[in-house]
Formats: sequence, C-alpha cells, structure tokens
Amino acid sequence: MLDPKESIKHILSPTSYDEFFSHILSKKILIQRGEGAKARVAIGGRDPKAALLAGYAKYAPELTCHSHAPNSPPPKARNVENEDEFLALIKQYHELGYTVRFPDVTELSPPLSEFTRALEKQIGNPVGVVVFWSAPTNAAPVHYDEVDVIVIQLVGTKQWYISNTPTTYPNKWKNTGEGAPPFNDYQTVDVAPGDFIYLPRGTAHTVKSTSESIHLSIGFVPVTVREGMNAVLDHLSDLDIGLRQNIGQRADDIINDDKHATIHQQIRQGLKQLLAQSQSDDFIEDALKRRQAHMIAELPKLKPTIITSPLQANTIIEHSPHAMVEMIATTDTVDFCQPGEHILVHKGAEESLRFIINTPRFLVSDIPGGLGLDVQVALVSRLLSSGFLKLAD
Repeated sequence: MLDPKESIKHILSPTSYDEFFSHILSKKILIQRGEGAKARVAIGGRDPKAALLAGYAKYAPELTCHSHAPNSPPPKARNVENEDEFLALIKQYHELGYTVRFPDVTELSPPLSEFTRALEKQIGNPVGVVVFWSAPTNAAPVHYDEVDVIVIQLVGTKQWYISNTPTTYPNKWKNTGEGAPPFNDYQTVDVAPGDFIYLPRGTAHTVKSTSESIHLSIGFVPVTVREGMNAVLDHLSDLDIGLRQNIGQRADDIINDDKHATIHQQIRQGLKQLLAQSQSDDFIEDALKRRQAHMIAELPKLKPTIITSPLQANTIIEHSPHAMVEMIATTDTVDFCQPGEHILVHKGAEESLRFIINTPRFLVSDIPGGLGLDVQVALVSRLLSSGFLKLAD
C-alpha cells in the first residue's frame, strides 16, 4: 500500500508519528482536543449517522449494548426492513438507558478503512473498529479494554472519566472471578466532535453522554513478546513433527495425574528445542515473517478490480489503496500472502512479484524477470482479480 505513515499522521496530529510510537503507544494516555479536530472528524465520513442507518441490513442484527445501571433487559438485535425501522430500534435501546454498539464498522468511510489498514501494516496485527451511539445521560459501567483504544468523537459530546493508574497490560482473557477494576484516582475529560483520546489497554474508564453522541473506538494490540515467542514455536512446529503429535502416551493422560511425568518431560524437551532454535536470528526472522503472512491472510479480502478491456503492454497499473502483502519464497513456489488469501506462484516469478510489491505504479511491460507479454498480462490479471492491484486512475 502507499506510505502508511501518511495515513496515520493526520489522525495523530499535532502529535507526531514518531512521538506517538516512541513515547505514547501502550505507555500512557493521550488526549487531543481542538487542534486537528477537523481532519479527525472526517474519518467518520460526511454524515456518520446517515451512513450507520444506511447499513441497517448489516448492523441491525449484530447490535450489542451496555448500560451503567440497567433497570430492564435491552431490546433484542434483529433484522429490520429499512432505515426508519432501524432508527426506531436504536431509540428503543436509548429509552431503556442503553448505549448501542455497532460492531465491525471498518468500512464506514474510505478514510477510516485507509487508517485501519495503515495501522495494521505498522503494528503487525489486525485492527477492529466499533461505533457507540448514545442518547443524553447514557453511561457505561467502569471497565477496561483488553486492547489499546483510539477514540474519535464524531457527533455530539461526552464526558470521559479515565483512571490515572498505570496499566498492567492485561491478557486478552479476563482472570477468573475478576470484577470491576479499582477506580479511585481519575481525570475528567469533556470531548466534542474531532477530539481524540488514546488509552493503553487495561486503562480503567467510564463515560457519560452529555448530548446525543456517536464515537469511534479503534481497538488493536501491537505484537507482544508472547506473540513473538508463539511465532517461533509455530515455525518450529512446522518443521518438527514431534511438536504436532499428541501430548502423553494416550489422549486421556492429560486428566490422569499419575501419567503427567511423561507429559512434563515432553514439554521440557520442546522448550529445550525452542531455546536452541531461538539462538538463530535467521530462524526468528523467518518465524516473524511467517506470522505476518498468516495475519495478513486472515484479514478480509480485498475488493477485486473489474477488467473491462484487454490489458496492453502500456497499461498503467498501481497498488490498490488497501494492498498489503508478505511474500514467502520456498525452493519450489512463492506464497504471495495478501488480505484474505494465499496466492501460490511458480518460483520463476519471484523477481517479477518483488518488483510488483516494491513498485506502487508501473506499466505492464515494466515487469522484469524475462517474462513474455502474455505471462506479464496473466500475472497482472491475477493480482487485479485479487484486489492487490488496480488500473491507474
């Protein structure tokens, strides 16, 4: 894709990209109001409310909700026939004191899709986006999120109450019996359209609407040490059949304490192998590349480019705005990993594919590798149909 830093900078402004990634991300709270608000509010599109209602077929059956002190059960999410019926359903939630949560709104607007893909590229993990739509006085319970969160207020105003206690970086799963987090020392923050809040994962907070309000919540977790270690283990498991075999001598040994000595030895032996392989920087690099490839392939598919006329040698091609790739070359094939799929290509096309990856805009005939025009056209056609490439505007 095009330089992802540029897509991120205008949302972070006036904080610089380097300041955010070096000193703020996963370390401390950032609140930005006023300056840069006009650029940030545009991430929700021209009319976020209208866009959400227009998506009634997608969003209505998937709605969830929360309330600080519910007095009655919420309405049930359901299919609706039109925008008016969807708005009426949302109002039912609001009248009962519930804030409505819209899941998976990454495609709410082109700027939002561009920002989330840029962030995914930079942090090496998926980014999720939800929208919260509240009525005046709607409030949330005190809680923390297991993901880092960027909040951008789109419509109306809200009052945030944010703990000043440093995060302890919780795992994605809740601990057994865990209740509401402590909430004694906090700051109060009033936000208006375009205002920005960044909260490291684990930061306790609550929020109250002071008018009808719509805000974006962009959630993500940068690659952790644990994930890096898992990547090395996964790579070793690809190479060592022993790690893929059952633990114990029988499948039910795991529930028999007197059989655990063998299991303990298997685990210790696996860890010994893992430590030995981890002494190689090349092995770790390969593991991280493969992890990145798997992550990218699990993202939603790109939209294909429709070809309406035959490609020519002088046809101008460019990367799609959301293009993203990790390429893994083996002795026989090249695995071109892009969002939503693995494209396996003959090893002889490796030079051509590297050129395509590293060249945002080119002519079909520019593709190197000693390919004939028919093969150049076939390669470009495949990547147009996959959505990685598009015809230049």
